[in-house]
Amino acid sequence: MKKYYILGASGFIGSGMKKYLMNRGHQVISERTDVSDFPNLLAEFKKTRPEIVINFAGAHAYPTVRWCEDHKEETVKVNVGGAINAVLAALESGAYPIQISSGCVYTGGLETSFSEEDKPNFFGSFYSRMRVVMQNALEELPVLQARIRMPMASYSPPRNLINKIISYQKIISVPNSITLVEDLWPALEKLAVLKPIGILNLTNDSYIEHRDIAEAYKKYINPKHHYAIISPEELLNKITKTEGSNCVLSNAKAKSLGIKLPAINEKRLEEIMLEYKKTL
Repeated sequence: MKKYYILGASGFIGSGMKKYLMNRGHQVISERTDVSDFPNLLAEFKKTRPEIVINFAGAHAYPTVRWCEDHKEETVKVNVGGAINAVLAALESGAYPIQISSGCVYTGGLETSFSEEDKPNFFGSFYSRMRVVMQNALEELPVLQARIRMPMASYSPPRNLINKIISYQKIISVPNSITLVEDLWPALEKLAVLKPIGILNLTNDSYIEHRDIAEAYKKYINPKHHYAIISPEELLNKITKTEGSNCVLSNAKAKSLGIKLPAINEKRLEEIMLEYKKTL
C-alpha cells in the first residue's frame, strides 16, 4: 500500500480518487492546501512525506471552462503557477508527481488521432492556452502529465459531462474522446506503481458524440428530455464567445504500459445511465 497526497480532493474527480484509494487500503492525505503558496506546499509535503502527489486542483471554471475567459489571473495562478508549484514541491520532498492535464489543446476530426508527441494546435480559449503553457513548463521535469478529456461519471456531480449535456437545450455533436472517471482511478493507481514520466493520454477507447449521451439519457432516464443539434459554428456565433476543443486522442502509449480504458459502447453507456439514475 502507498501513501498519497491528493490536491483538489474536494472536487469532482479528486474526491472520487480519494474514496477509491482509501477503499483499496492506501493512505490518503487530503488537507486543503493552496497550490499557489509554494513555501506552504513544500512544508506540508515535507511534514507528511507522501510517496505520490496527484494534483487535481484547478481554477473554479464553473459551469464550463469558458469561465476562465473572465478570470484570467486566477486561472494563471492555479492552473499554471499552482501546477508548477505542486510538481516542484513534490520533487523536492521526494514524492512522485502526477499532474492531471487536459487534451483540450487539440482540434481535429476523426481523420486525426492526436498522440502525446503531437504539438498543440488549438488556442481558441484562454483555458486551453494556459494548459499549453503548463504542459510546456512541465515537459522538462520528471513528472507524469496525465491528460484526460471531457470527464464523465456514472453518478451526478455538476461537472459530470452527462450533467452538462442534459442542461443544454442546444448541443453540438462531433466525435470526441472522453475519460470515464471510474476507469481513470485504477489507471492512476497502476501508474503510481509504474512511475512513467512525460505526457500520457488517459482516455477511453474510440470516441463518443454528445448526441449519444443525450439519447441514452432520454432512453433510460427521461423520455421527455428535448434537445436540438447545432453546428460548432452556430454555437460560437450565437451562444458562446470562445471556440471549443473537439478532438480524438490516441491512447496507444497508455496501452503499451498496460493501461486500458475500455470503449464507451452502447451497452456500457446503458450501464452508466442506469447507475447514474440511482444517484438522481
